[in-house]
Amino acid sequence: MLVRRKTVALALAGLALVLVAGCGASDKTDSGGAAPAAVAPEGAGDLGSKTGADQNTTSEQGGGQPPEIGRAIVYNGQLTVRVDDVEVAAQRVRSAATGVGGFVGSEKSTSGGSRAQSSITIRVPADKFDSVLADAAKLGEELDRSVNAEDVTATVVDLDARIKAQQASVDSVRRMFAQAKQLSEVVQLEQELSRRQADLDALLAKQRRLDDLVKLSTITVTLVGPDTPYVEPKSEDPSFLGGLRAGWNTFVVILKVAAAVLGFLLPFLVVAAVVLAPLWWWLRRRRPTPPAVPAAPATPVPPASTPAVEPKSTEE
Repeated sequence: MLVRRKTVALALAGLALVLVAGCGASDKTDSGGAAPAAVAPEGAGDLGSKTGADQNTTSEQGGGQPPEIGRAIVYNGQLTVRVDDVEVAAQRVRSAATGVGGFVGSEKSTSGGSRAQSSITIRVPADKFDSVLADAAKLGEELDRSVNAEDVTATVVDLDARIKAQQASVDSVRRMFAQAKQLSEVVQLEQELSRRQADLDALLAKQRRLDDLVKLSTITVTLVGPDTPYVEPKSEDPSFLGGLRAGWNTFVVILKVAAAVLGFLLPFLVVAAVVLAPLWWWLRRRRPTPPAVPAAPATPVPPASTPAVEPKSTEE
């Protein structure tokens, strides 16, 4: 019994020592007395600070999401202005285009003094579209203006995605082409690579064209002289008279086309008639006449019997 009590006392003493040692180790660890498991290299703290700063910056910019793509808009404008001198006004339009970094796309002019007319198509940067259009309108009396803005953002995004996918496809075929060893594989991969590269070039050309339309807007300026007749464009009349007018105009156009076709074919018809008519007559003359078929003898017809007439009675 005494031995058992001594054993229990020793066990309790050992447990107390273990608890005291654990508390001391915990205090040393909290106070920073324990050595770190690994020493960070020089500059590691700065790198961590920079990384944290970059993460904070990214969070402030939108939580790591890609930046929003700007709108891609194609501007087209048409302007008609009546001016005193068409040549002078046309030169000012050209200077306005080149002054903002644009150029003259096309020009068509007709001379005639006060009845002169000029149509100039210019390409200007998109951010200068409104200012150039306003300056052109100040050249004289504005007769007509129309502006069209087409949003092609979806087309641009879709085209970019298709180009990236096609470029990845071309690169994949090129890697396969570099690893090919048999002649049949080389020929087949070469044809496939040519086809995919042609598709990629077509997409890139379309992208360049679309970028050009977005970056450079198009303005068509029509300049008319003081006495040049000008008819304002009218909107379509959806009434019965408007439909009747449109149908009559279409009918007149069809008659003109039919007359033009007949005039084109008339010389050929005349030549054909002159050549074929004598030939047809000669062929009819050479055709043998079939022999006359003798008429069958007439069959005598028996005389019709006359009905007997009874004598009329004289008795009343």
